[in-house]
Amino acid sequence: MKILIVSHNVLSLTSNMGRTMMSYFAGMTDVEIAQFYISSEMPVDNTICRNYYRFTDGDAICSLAPFGTYGSAAAPMEAQPEYVSARTDSGLISTVYRVGAKRTALIYTARNLLWKLSRWDTAQYWRWVEDFAPDVIFFASGDYGFMYDIARKTAEYVKKPLAVACVDDYYLHNRNGNSPLGRVEHRLFLKTVHRTMARAQEIFTICQEMKREYETLFQINCCVLHTAASVPAEAVTNICSGQIAYLGNLGLGRAENLKRIGRTLKHMGRYLDVYSGERDPKLWRELTVENGVRFHGAVSAVQARRILTSSLVVIHTESFEERYRKITRYSVSTKIADSLMYGPCILAYGPEGIASVDYLKAHRAAYVVSDPDGLESGLKELLSSQSLGQSIVENARILAKQNHDPQSNPEKLKMQLEVLCAQWEPQ
Repeated sequence: MKILIVSHNVLSLTSNMGRTMMSYFAGMTDVEIAQFYISSEMPVDNTICRNYYRFTDGDAICSLAPFGTYGSAAAPMEAQPEYVSARTDSGLISTVYRVGAKRTALIYTARNLLWKLSRWDTAQYWRWVEDFAPDVIFFASGDYGFMYDIARKTAEYVKKPLAVACVDDYYLHNRNGNSPLGRVEHRLFLKTVHRTMARAQEIFTICQEMKREYETLFQINCCVLHTAASVPAEAVTNICSGQIAYLGNLGLGRAENLKRIGRTLKHMGRYLDVYSGERDPKLWRELTVENGVRFHGAVSAVQARRILTSSLVVIHTESFEERYRKITRYSVSTKIADSLMYGPCILAYGPEGIASVDYLKAHRAAYVVSDPDGLESGLKELLSSQSLGQSIVENARILAKQNHDPQSNPEKLKMQLEVLCAQWEPQ
């Protein structure tokens, strides 16, 4: 079976979506994989995929000129275990990407228009697709309509089944719904989404709540596919550094929560160590020692595993603010799988009604604090009771084996895709 992945992010061990896709396809046997992607990163993985085609926003802009060929096949770089990022953007281009990450209605509209006018579908791209000859298209969905068009048109071109993976909700909540342009943009986005979902044969969702909602919304079969834990190349250490750590993104109100945790810990004579590749200084500016936080910046996947396995407690947090709760309602962090599989005790600080928090609480796989007023007492109870933390870790290991096993999850996906291919009848 040949699988063509269409996604914004390249397969990687650092970006959230890149890690999720790596976990989906790791260890697949008798499968050949290629990937079309648009991010500025160069591919570094050559274990799962060796065949890449990249067409960036820069290529989209340049393709508006009447002459020239843009986009190209990309060979993976020499893999470096300690690499942090393989991004190629810098200077002005880096600033443009940072501004674009704000995801305002104007940004969505402008970027979708750019790609609509661009010439991504070159003869060179279609030759690359034909040479690979995929049996199925696997689309890692996002919040830009043009990517749905690319995935759908690619599936239509090769006359093969289309599977869609959804790891965040972009359909039920409009983050820019308070502006007229935002409402118009979201209606146009959903029109494109429904057109693509009507062509899809199956949707893979990150949690049960999302599965129920999407089966009703799109009238299509959905399958829950949890993120699998990564497999450490080195032995997992049992040496505890005693640190309390957070690894991950700072957006969507998480930075404010981390500052609150840091201040609480400082009153207790401790600090919170935060590791994040966040590029917006507004988000990490207040994560200071004065606020009980030691901010370390980005780390490699290998370093992240070392930090995770040697910490006393690892933090998972989601914002209590209503505007962010609507966005993260069905999100399940990619770091949760690793934390459950071989990490320390998880402290989940966030509201009920968020899929990740409810998931951990239901399985007693984390110490959950869902009331900001209970943060200090919760931290004191957890840090003073070794038996409590050990009980939570035992539950976490059981859940990890059940839902996040790095061997069985890719096999589950492979089996589902093989069924799609076997049942496929060209339309």
